[in-house]
Amino acid sequence: APATEELLAFPDNRAVKIARISLRRLRYWEENGLVTPSIKRQLSPHNTVRLYSFQDLLSLLVVSELRTERNMSLQHIRRVVKHLRSRGYESPLRELKFATVGSDIYFQHPDGAWEGDIRPDQIILEKTIHLDPLRARIDAATRRPAKDAGRVVRRRGVHGSKPIFAGTRIPVATVQNYLQAGYNSEAIIEEYPSLTEADIEAAKRLVKAS
Repeated sequence: APATEELLAFPDNRAVKIARISLRRLRYWEENGLVTPSIKRQLSPHNTVRLYSFQDLLSLLVVSELRTERNMSLQHIRRVVKHLRSRGYESPLRELKFATVGSDIYFQHPDGAWEGDIRPDQIILEKTIHLDPLRARIDAATRRPAKDAGRVVRRRGVHGSKPIFAGTRIPVATVQNYLQAGYNSEAIIEEYPSLTEADIEAAKRLVKAS
């Protein structure tokens, strides 16, 4: 996986939007051991932080595809996952290629062999789950919308409601401190790749206006 994928972590409220499922369904799948977050920390009796890695989310999208788009029963999916884990696959939902024929699920091992009740005349490749579009959906969710470039907003509960750049959690004051320390736009963007020249200019304008 690309190095950037290893750095990504999604809170559950973003994970459900990307997977297009409800939070209730996400919790249920977690309780059943289908997809669990890489990071789960209980901060208090009523506050548990869950963070899903890129790979967690990829598994989540595969389950969502099988469950909602291919109409597979959750019990069936769980049975397949349990079997594959017994075969030594730690994360079968993202390690293997899956295909469906009617209400049946088949999977392809790394050596190219398919496992399942497949007859020689069955053609299943058209119904395989391709991971690249699922990866693209996750990648798209991490990109900052172009309309946010150069826009400064305040969000309740984020950095004490101080000004931040729209579409990020980066305080405007952070960029202003870099500017005051003599850093140019290129150096700042290298530190914060989600920022643009328009953001730097917005930070400069706010300094002049203050």
